[in-house]
Amino acid sequence: MLTVHRAFSGFSVDDLDAAENFYRDVLGLTVRRNPMGLELDVTGGSAVFVYPKGDAHEPASFTVLNLEVPDVAAAAADLAERGAELLRYPGFPHDDDGIVRSTDPAEGPTIAWFADPAGNVLSLLEA
Repeated sequence: MLTVHRAFSGFSVDDLDAAENFYRDVLGLTVRRNPMGLELDVTGGSAVFVYPKGDAHEPASFTVLNLEVPDVAAAAADLAERGAELLRYPGFPHDDDGIVRSTDPAEGPTIAWFADPAGNVLSLLEA
């Protein structure tokens, strides 16, 4: 059996400085730089590791980070003011603001997607 002291996920970016600025200044997360990349403090201690891959980076074809927020519409509006643009996926019923609103939890959460400067997809999910 494994003895796990800590677990974290990670994903790559093509420009570590741009990622640091985005995650710190646009999303407002605590970002720590270490010799291997960035640590994003997303929930008061849970870290997500972001590492540089330069020209070898390819954005993930899936959502790499889900951020649970109390109000998706307010969070999306705040991100838009800071320069982030919401993504619209075909087949999802987005409203005029780019949000997929759920009235039935069995159908999924209220959600909005956006991308970081490296093209990685992130989401806002309503708590």
